[in-house]
Order: sequence, then structure tokens, then C-alpha cells
Amino acid sequence: MDISVLLCVYAKDNAAYYDMALESVADKQTVRPKQIVVVFDGPVPGEIEKITEKREKANADIEFTVVRLQKNSGLAAALNEGIKHCKYEYIARMDADDIAVNDRFQKQISYLLEHPEIDILGGLIAEFADDPQKTGAVRKVGITHEQIVEMEKKRTPFNHMTVVYKKSKVCTAGGYNVDFGKLEDYKLWVDMIAGGCKTANLDEVLILMRVGNGLISRRSNRREIKDWDNLQKDLISAGLINKRQALQNKIYIRVFTYMPSGLKKLAYNTFLRKKQ
Repeated sequence: MDISVLLCVYAKDNAAYYDMALESVADKQTVRPKQIVVVFDGPVPGEIEKITEKREKANADIEFTVVRLQKNSGLAAALNEGIKHCKYEYIARMDADDIAVNDRFQKQISYLLEHPEIDILGGLIAEFADDPQKTGAVRKVGITHEQIVEMEKKRTPFNHMTVVYKKSKVCTAGGYNVDFGKLEDYKLWVDMIAGGCKTANLDEVLILMRVGNGLISRRSNRREIKDWDNLQKDLISAGLINKRQALQNKIYIRVFTYMPSGLKKLAYNTFLRKKQ
């Protein structure tokens, strides 16, 4: 099975982290992708250009496609543009500062060959601060389609950077919605599942996710309240939740957003992550 990897990078991304991310999907995979699509979301520093060229030269058997956007348009718009340049039906997502485990694609391709009906396949992430060899909490997700649908009623049921999805199904769902801020992936899952897509997650860590001191503050963005409220309308329209459940979700996001940082960190580590 041939796959395209889709990765976006922008000016403020750490070049060293980007190099490690690109290395993990190009150099170190036991089963390598046929194509890597890198979207420059606006102008990027020369160092990022050089890293891309270095990895391309080191992996002559992989087709590198670099898409250059004239201005920073945000992740949703950048991904939509990148999808247009992916040559293969199966697209693997990757972030510019995370690290894929060496057999990520081998595991996902093997599963998809056995289960061709699956349209979205993700997995678990393990978080690390400085050393990828020292991982901490794991974000677990539902494994079966039924568990994923149940989780989707309250939280995003996929770790975005772990997924492999079918290009045709993403396009049928309309791609990423640029009006949902950081919830662009959650919105896509709702649209795809509402459209009849079949889903699964591997109960294995596929990505080592880099976390830092800014993680909690990024969960305090008031803009997310508006996006979250809008998403409830889609969840109701899809028949996934009722108005009472939507109200509960709205209360939850407000409590979590305005919660003091100390309590938020405790809740995050206690309820939203599992220790290995």
C-alpha cells in the first residue's frame, strides 16, 4: 500500500524539532511512505528550507512535494491545500514537532490492508518534554468504531497527528473547516462519521508528542469556547447528542477554560491523560 505523509510547518516552528519530525517519517520508518507533502504555511526561515532539502536528498526513493503558501493561513487551510497535492488515497498526518515511532506506518498499513473498510485509523500518543526516551502520560482513545462514536460526543476521538485517512472520504466531507480554529480536526471527524465513514484506533503508541510549559495556557484560549459551542450544533445535527448533552458540554468547556492553571493541570493529568 502506498501512502502520502502530510505535514505543515510555519515560520515559528522550531527547526531542530522539525528536522527530528521529518527524520522520523522519512529516514527511520520500517515501511517508508512513497510521498511526503510538506506545506510551508507562509514564508519560512532558510534553515527550514535547508532541512527539507537535506531530508529529500537523503531519501531519494521518497517523492518530496513542497507546497509554498504566500502567507500564513492557519493549519486548516494549509492542510486543505496539502491534501490536493497528495497522490495516494491513504494520507498519513504528522506534526512538525512530534516524532513517529519507527514502525508506525508498518502497523497502520498492515491493519488497513486487513480492514479496507476503515476510512480513518489513528492510535495513541505518549507525551515527552525534552527527551523522547522519557515519555510520560498517554492520551488514550476509543479503539472500535462504537467506542470512537461514543467518545466523539464529548471529546475528539482521535489524536490528529496519528491518523491515516482516505483522501476521497476527506474530500467528500468537505475537508477541514477553516472557521473552527483549533477544533478543525474534531469538526472533520464529526463530518466524516456523520457521512458514514468507518473508523478505528490502534491500541498502541504511534507518536511521541512534544509538550512544554505552554500546553496548559493553550487550553485556556477563550476563542475555543465559541468554536466548541458551534461544534455542538454539528453534533446535534449528526444525531450524536441531544440538546441536554450539548448544554453539559458547553458548561464543561467554560469550567475548564476559566479554571485556575493549577487546578487545570491537575484535571488534565488526572482525567485527560493516563500514566504509562
